[in-house]
Amino acid sequence: MRSIKLLTEPSAGVVDRWYVSDGATAVGPVGIELIARGLEAGKVPLGSYVRHEAWKVWRPLSELAVISVDSAAPTPPYHPRPAETIPGGGCDDITQPGRPVFPDEVMPQDVLAGASDLDDALLLLFNAAVVRTGADAGLVHVVRPDGAVVLYAHGPFSRDMVGERTSLVDPALAAAAEGNTVVAEPAPGPAGQAVRDRLLSLGVACDAAWMVPVLASGRLAAAIELGRKAPRLRASELAVVEALVDALSYRADHDAW
Repeated sequence: MRSIKLLTEPSAGVVDRWYVSDGATAVGPVGIELIARGLEAGKVPLGSYVRHEAWKVWRPLSELAVISVDSAAPTPPYHPRPAETIPGGGCDDITQPGRPVFPDEVMPQDVLAGASDLDDALLLLFNAAVVRTGADAGLVHVVRPDGAVVLYAHGPFSRDMVGERTSLVDPALAAAAEGNTVVAEPAPGPAGQAVRDRLLSLGVACDAAWMVPVLASGRLAAAIELGRKAPRLRASELAVVEALVDALSYRADHDAW
């Protein structure tokens, strides 16, 4: 049995409203004690991200939790479940046991729940895309006024890649600016090879690699590059990522990010 102590506790005058995301589903707003109970019950993965309603960024939940484990007691199995909205804008009790989440049951708009701006939404989208495709490596290039920069990375050398700049005339980003998705298999062209080379810089030689553009108000806002060692990308997996991107583009247009 494990005991969870969260370093952040409800305070007088502070609204106890939090969002938590496991990379596939965002849940909230909920109280911090409910999140702690979900952690203890094994229903909320420790690798999740958490954000208070007033925060501008998400933080790893592991940064807010101190865990003690009773080695003599068995650890309960983890059975993730999708978020379910109830009347009044809240969510169901995430400590209750449930069945596994299946691909068709996660709605793209649910993944982005709680995002406060475009960078926030890109992190949630990226986490979900990595989880849903089993990607071994990935990059999020966000377009700034002075060019494209790596905002988020996934892979052995991810820390080294964050902050790296990429020219907008790079073959993959040039394709993204035209709204084109790039799949670097079976034989990559210049754009596909550029994606593979960057993923290799993360420390992963990817047989399957692809890039999906993120458009906001008709202009390129970001590009998501993902890859894995094997097997090849399935059309259904690409469709999941594109559905997530479509949901983000819709939010970006309507929330004026």
